[in-house]
Amino acid sequence: MTTASRAAQIPFPRPATPTACRTSPELFTHEPGDTDRARAAAARAVCSGCPLAPTCLKWALANPEQTPTGIWAGTNPLQRRILRARLANRLGSNWVHLLTAQERARQERKAAVRTQPPSVREARILQLDRTFNGPMPTRVPPLTPQQQAANRQRLLAALTDKAA
Repeated sequence: MTTASRAAQIPFPRPATPTACRTSPELFTHEPGDTDRARAAAARAVCSGCPLAPTCLKWALANPEQTPTGIWAGTNPLQRRILRARLANRLGSNWVHLLTAQERARQERKAAVRTQPPSVREARILQLDRTFNGPMPTRVPPLTPQQQAANRQRLLAALTDKAA
């Protein structure tokens, strides 16, 4: 796949406001053999807080010809080569197309949620969930499969009790 077709599939991230990599690009220059580990660590720290990092990483991985050096989304050239190899092993040589299709489907689902209200059943389940479990905490460890099954049973039992 050529660089032009990859770039068409995964667009270059263009933020509305300038990011640190735009305002101080010297921090993100990293040539092979560069021994300034402090600067590279500082660049990775800045990237870790950037909301565009996932998009930037996808673009950098899909465009190796344009990113042979430098810190992109907190990764150096060696890390990006390793990630590309893992993606190719896991998803095949056409991994860029697969990631693009996944992203497009995610965006379509996100847009559909905003335009289509939940069904009556979904709204009742959400209302029951809020009633019995309260609001969702912001930082929650993942539920175990047993906790998920217990929550599902409680919600379905409450739903059938209300319907009767």
